[in-house]
Amino acid sequence: MFNFFKKPLSSFLGIDIGTTGIRIVQLGLRDGNIILENYASIETKDYLEILGNGGNLNNIKMSDSKIAKDLENVIKKSGIISKKVAMSIPISSAFSSIMTLPDISEKEITKAVDFEARQYIPIPISEVVFDWSIIGKETHNESNNMVDNSKQIKKIKVLLVAIPKETTSKYMNIVKTLGLKLIALETESFSLARSLTGKNDGTFTIVDIGNRTTSITIVENGSVIGSHTVLGVGGEEITKIISHGFNVDFNRAENLKIDIGFGANRGSKKDISEVMLPIISIIISEIRKINESYSRANKKNVKKVILTGGTAGLPGLITNFSKELDVPVEIGNPWENILNDKALNESLKENSPFFSVAVGLALRGFEK
Repeated sequence: MFNFFKKPLSSFLGIDIGTTGIRIVQLGLRDGNIILENYASIETKDYLEILGNGGNLNNIKMSDSKIAKDLENVIKKSGIISKKVAMSIPISSAFSSIMTLPDISEKEITKAVDFEARQYIPIPISEVVFDWSIIGKETHNESNNMVDNSKQIKKIKVLLVAIPKETTSKYMNIVKTLGLKLIALETESFSLARSLTGKNDGTFTIVDIGNRTTSITIVENGSVIGSHTVLGVGGEEITKIISHGFNVDFNRAENLKIDIGFGANRGSKKDISEVMLPIISIIISEIRKINESYSRANKKNVKKVILTGGTAGLPGLITNFSKELDVPVEIGNPWENILNDKALNESLKENSPFFSVAVGLALRGFEK
């Protein structure tokens, strides 16, 4: 067992290693309030690559030595002092499933999960570390055909999460090299839920549009109940399609994406939004499918769609999503409940989509 869900006593540093860089956030506690003490980032490529393995889990190719070296440099330059750290792994490189069990004690749940886990995890149980968390309870009416009555059966919903040992060892090696103490390793979905929805009531869909992948996470009353990753659909693919559509190099296409997006095309004969639409439509289609599936299964609707990730801030993207999805859409703000220097407000707002995972990781240490 690996304690993905166990609440640590303190955790002040969140480190998010992504495909295009690293984000670091250091949080502290002052007079009962969580404050931003420090944050930093490194922009580069080829830190992390998600490899398909033919099954339902994707391994990670990481440049461990380069990551450790760059982390050491940025930590030293930025004055980050915390040694306790929480780190995340991509959603696609972990396996999660919801198990429904009888209403039994926590000790009995542990035994049941240990026994049943191999039926849910698509690779040998000896190759993963796993943990579980109770995400809810429900009551079913069971009819008795022989007698004209029914009885209520209570069930417990348990979220099972498994990570390949090969993946966890990569992160533990990096931390060991830096002399840090790894107190938590979790999938990005939990970090995003913590920073963008907290314990708010209702169901939210968090859409993280990254550079090479898009992840979609359903969060109900603060608990992650499901995640899905769309590989090969993200900011990089949007830039490539603009590059091809306008016959410009990658850097020029990237600037067009960031500057114009779904906004006005400034007199151009070709509409950039139309060129981007095939990729954006895939994301919208996946969101709609997941939201509808949740509504059918649970007899209630998603309250809001929250966008995050480097591509979330494209001009006009919120308007486009709002038109296509019958639910409010907004860009998530991971800094909302964190005190900080007012002089940083503009910078933090601009960088919000990039730091949602790192903030969520750092917040892990303040859970009770």
